[in-house]
Amino acid sequence: MKRGDTKTYWHRLVGETLKVLLEPVGIEVRMEVPVVPAPPVADLILIQRKKVGEQGWTQEQRLRLADGLRDLDTDQILVEIKITESLNEKTLAWLSLYDTLYLDTAKLERHQLKSVIISSITPRKEFLERHSFKPLKSMGVYESVPPWGGVVRLILLNELVDEPQNAPLKCFASRQDEQRKAFETIKHAGLFKFSVAFGQIIIGLWRLKMKSALNSPEMEGITPEHVTQLGKEWFELMVDATPEEELFSLPKFEHRLLRERQDSERKGEKIGEKKGEKKGEKIGEKIGEKIGKSKMLTSLLQRRFGDLPTWTSEKVAKADLTALETWSLRIFDAQSLDDVFSDKA
Repeated sequence: MKRGDTKTYWHRLVGETLKVLLEPVGIEVRMEVPVVPAPPVADLILIQRKKVGEQGWTQEQRLRLADGLRDLDTDQILVEIKITESLNEKTLAWLSLYDTLYLDTAKLERHQLKSVIISSITPRKEFLERHSFKPLKSMGVYESVPPWGGVVRLILLNELVDEPQNAPLKCFASRQDEQRKAFETIKHAGLFKFSVAFGQIIIGLWRLKMKSALNSPEMEGITPEHVTQLGKEWFELMVDATPEEELFSLPKFEHRLLRERQDSERKGEKIGEKKGEKKGEKIGEKIGEKIGKSKMLTSLLQRRFGDLPTWTSEKVAKADLTALETWSLRIFDAQSLDDVFSDKA
């Protein structure tokens, strides 16, 4: 899907989030699932173990699977995602078709496949009762036995408990207070340590959530690539502001920082040679660091607040590294430019 498209394919965005979360622990995540031998494919997500023949999820895998998924004892899970649309009879009818077709296409036995609906919007109680959805032990998880056989699992994102295993999916809840709690849980539980890719897409979602609700017109045409790019920009700021001893506990950061340090040293050597200064390396490194952070801060301010007044450019140009880092971190919660540049402690 191109960035200019008007439709947001939510199964791709949710699927990419699950992909970077689950694949490092041996769980395969696929989008555009082929439910029939020939095209077209359906807007579904398929979750399965990478190693064929394994019995049950490993402990590490369960830690990353949300309630309603982690207890399913099955080889494959077919997931229908409902983000901006309410759950209705049509959804159930289509899922029954997908389930039946995929079961035949993949040559699976009934016990090898479970079908799940993940819904951002909470349906009315009458709808759940009419279709015989019964609550399970885990809050926000329901099941129904349809006439076509098997079991349909329903996960309501607004109702899932605020636990680390549920936070990545709850980022897509329809209620903004639930989204906010999910992002806070990810932050405080240290889930960014899972991988750089996971951190980037979560921060990208956080950035979009601050700008508007996930089901607003501004979210039309959003792709996983766009969200990840937003996350990369913010992730760089977080890396720069994180103490070194914490940074080295994150995956692959030590290698990244080593490369950057070596690049900075080479740049510093060239500047020092040209100017004939003994401390040319350090000067070059500081100049490069300030220019980089100034550009990054300006870019993020423009994304957050649109066109910037002249005084912001002047303030950024005159600032030292400490001020640039402080202002960059304030963007996470700031509602205006004054909030970013205020002299508050």
